[in-house]
Amino acid sequence: MMFKKSLVLVAVAVSVSACSKLIDAAPARQEVHQPKTIDPSVKANACPSQSVIEAELGKASQWLEQARYQDAAGTLRSPSLLNCDPRTGLLFAAVLESEGNLPAAEQVLEQSHAHWPSNNSIAASLAREYLSSGQTGKAVQALVHFHATSSTRLQEMQMAAVVYLTANKLLPAQAIAQTAYNSDPSLDTVLLLANVLQLEGKYPAVIRFLGSKRATYSASAKFLITLAESEYDASMWVSARRDIERAVALDASSFQAHYILANVLVRLGDLDRAIPEYRTAISLNPGEPRTYYHLALVYRARNDAASEERVLEQALAANGQYAPALCEMGRMQIEEGKLQDAVSHLKLAVQYNPNSEEAYFLLVRAYAKLGERDQAEAMVKRLVAVRKENQRSQGK
Repeated sequence: MMFKKSLVLVAVAVSVSACSKLIDAAPARQEVHQPKTIDPSVKANACPSQSVIEAELGKASQWLEQARYQDAAGTLRSPSLLNCDPRTGLLFAAVLESEGNLPAAEQVLEQSHAHWPSNNSIAASLAREYLSSGQTGKAVQALVHFHATSSTRLQEMQMAAVVYLTANKLLPAQAIAQTAYNSDPSLDTVLLLANVLQLEGKYPAVIRFLGSKRATYSASAKFLITLAESEYDASMWVSARRDIERAVALDASSFQAHYILANVLVRLGDLDRAIPEYRTAISLNPGEPRTYYHLALVYRARNDAASEERVLEQALAANGQYAPALCEMGRMQIEEGKLQDAVSHLKLAVQYNPNSEEAYFLLVRAYAKLGERDQAEAMVKRLVAVRKENQRSQGK
């Protein structure tokens, strides 16, 4: 499965201006502004009139569009706005993001979220900040009061779904994806729902769902990639090849399309064609270790140990924590009699993937060949425990 857990930028929900398109940009940084703390003691009757609030937010939004960050921040840091309208915190966070001051943007959103915990726009934007800094647990917590309805903005539902997927909370992710699709049955929501179902292992359901949309989206490479991925997972190699070759024809620059096509060709036994497809995928995304790893397995199938080892080294150069490559390197080194090197690689493999049964099995072999009986027995016990845990987690 190749659902990309990239962050979906949540647009700032300011009705007076479409300023969200500016958040991605980071123009030359000017003076960095620090947020003001929302004061819960400020009463509603201390707020300016709605017309004044709209005027101030409209003015700040225009300044943001013009990259006049000092002027925008000067208006938005006013307690009379921060305490009285949730859009102020969203817009102020956008200003701070545009300046590159992400910690301050996060602080503003935290204060706004505490003041308006049920505001979906604030919750989704705060979750995005947390997720972008690797704080997945806090991102999930920010969504405690998030409630997706037909009127919820699509960007906010996408962001919430990404957070839940990153946290492996598939049921709330599916509920949000389903609501998004029901509200706006577009290509984006079709693929979002399909990706959630894929991660749940519901490949037949994905194939049926996307199959019903083929006539509408057959010219979309992303659609065909998603469909071919589920067909691959369902062992429908011929169908997967047809759809992924069409995706490559539509978008020859897609890493995923070439990578999936290579995998399909391997399953169909066409190793000669798979190798250049893996090479193309690598050229499009050289930092992805799994492509090197699967290419290495092709060389293993062709009994080309030198090429396999060279590609595994490239995989580990791309990501030294990629457990499958570490494990395969260890296996090769056992065969070559490089037992200490094998142990080093395999210990790293279980460090980065404690659930790897193959790595523990290979460690048993390596220690046995080294004559380290106690270590071998310890790895046998660990292998048995890991296998039971894996079976339990898979419901077996």
